[in-house]
Amino acid sequence: VVVLESPSWWTPGHALVLLALALAVTLSVLGWVMVLRKRVAEQTVLLRKSEERFRHMALHDALTGLATRLLLDDRLTAAVEDARRHKTGLALLMIDIDKFKEVNDTFGHHGGDEVLRATADRLMQAVRKTDTVARMGGDEFVVLLPHMNDPLMAEGIAAKIVKSLATPVLYAECEIPISVSIGVCTSVMRGLDAEALLKSADDALYQAKAKGKNCFSVFTPSLHRSQTVFIA
Repeated sequence: VVVLESPSWWTPGHALVLLALALAVTLSVLGWVMVLRKRVAEQTVLLRKSEERFRHMALHDALTGLATRLLLDDRLTAAVEDARRHKTGLALLMIDIDKFKEVNDTFGHHGGDEVLRATADRLMQAVRKTDTVARMGGDEFVVLLPHMNDPLMAEGIAAKIVKSLATPVLYAECEIPISVSIGVCTSVMRGLDAEALLKSADDALYQAKAKGKNCFSVFTPSLHRSQTVFIA
């Protein structure tokens, strides 16, 4: 037998086999790509959630949930710029819990934490939704009151806070007596300068402390003539 010519390997049957293999490989690659894309999307969502969580932690106090100094600075700067643009006013309240060290010494740090949380809750209830309540650290808080054209309204909010915070805090079947001192400063008295407003509110706070606590003091250009109001 003499083989004159070998038959071609490329037959319809072999072509179908190769086509099936190519299709299988293509489907496998597409499937793997879809899996990878899904994993990348899931990781992206997790990263965004982590970023949002870390950002929230950086801008909000872990104990009270209030804004931190960083977030307050941002909002105060924005409020000052907005007041300049629209010719409106704003006010700052600097708040300090009276004799907080005695609370910690008597009821421990857990009791002190409960007082801080209760203070934060009452502050949030006493202000408007557009206002910002921040914890500066320790037992010191700041309330930013944007669009505050009437200084008497800021004083009214301060009086409301003093009265609200005078109610004892319940802890471990005990009543912890508390009170706060507040320094009030408005842009009418200090101008639209963020640092000056904070400094003046702090000066008014020390004035309230010096006058006997459980009250608020309003900053004036001369602290010797500051108005101090006591709440019965």
